[in-house]
Amino acid sequence: MNIAVTGATGSIGRELIPFIKSLGHDVYIISSSIPSDGKFTFSYEDIKNNNICITVDIIIHLASLNSNLDLDSMDQELQITEDILSSLPGLKCKKLIFFSSAKVYGDNSMSDIIFDENSELQPSCFYGEAKKRCEELISMQSVNSVSSVIFRLPPFLSKSSSSNLGKLMYFSKLGIPLPIFRTKLKNQRSFISLNNIKAAMKILLDNPLRINDVTIYNLADESFISLTSLLKISGKGRIFTLPKIFSTLILRIPFLRNIFIKLYGNFALDNSKIKQEMGVKLTSTSESMITLSS
Repeated sequence: MNIAVTGATGSIGRELIPFIKSLGHDVYIISSSIPSDGKFTFSYEDIKNNNICITVDIIIHLASLNSNLDLDSMDQELQITEDILSSLPGLKCKKLIFFSSAKVYGDNSMSDIIFDENSELQPSCFYGEAKKRCEELISMQSVNSVSSVIFRLPPFLSKSSSSNLGKLMYFSKLGIPLPIFRTKLKNQRSFISLNNIKAAMKILLDNPLRINDVTIYNLADESFISLTSLLKISGKGRIFTLPKIFSTLILRIPFLRNIFIKLYGNFALDNSKIKQEMGVKLTSTSESMITLSS
């Protein structure tokens, strides 16, 4: 099949494109950062001007500005998705796979809620709101006989140290001692690892008829994990626990409380729907991290 991919230079795209090619598909890249060659790589101007003379079977829409959007850049995020949707007729493409974010549900908190696909959408950041609106735009395309699968992803675990979590994992891997706070929070966190993304994508690309109407899935690793466990797996185990009084004091200071909850709060996704409907076998974050660290 001919597969078009946006977001080729992102952390997921860099890993996913070689995998798609290994399955025997032809990959065409739509990018704002890679120069267009008019053959396998195209710009957004190319798709706006219908300069891509190929038929595309599936578009995989990974492109996103970043997870730290401000109000002014929300429109830019939406415009990327609008451009892709407007390109579908010219590419004779009727199928779309969109990588959204679990941020559409909200953010880390002290509650024990486990979000499923029917949970209320209450984004608490501009990035989550932008992804929610992108999902709405895509859902509206179903009236034009465009079928879509929308994946809502928790934080992506990779070898990159660009995120705050990635930096903690990097420091842990170097053997730098890291303090962990004793807290009553369960610290149930969901993550997504590359091997599980590949497993879900292989099923869809092997069976494109599964992309039917508009279907939303939480794509997350099997089971939940705490920050402490994650750091122990990714690093060398040099972690020490601070007395509970430290976390008690931090929770009384609004600014520090927000940071604390981002690190130690709960954010868990129910992935039972994708397992039941797609039959994908997901590994746990612990299993995936061991492979990633090796």
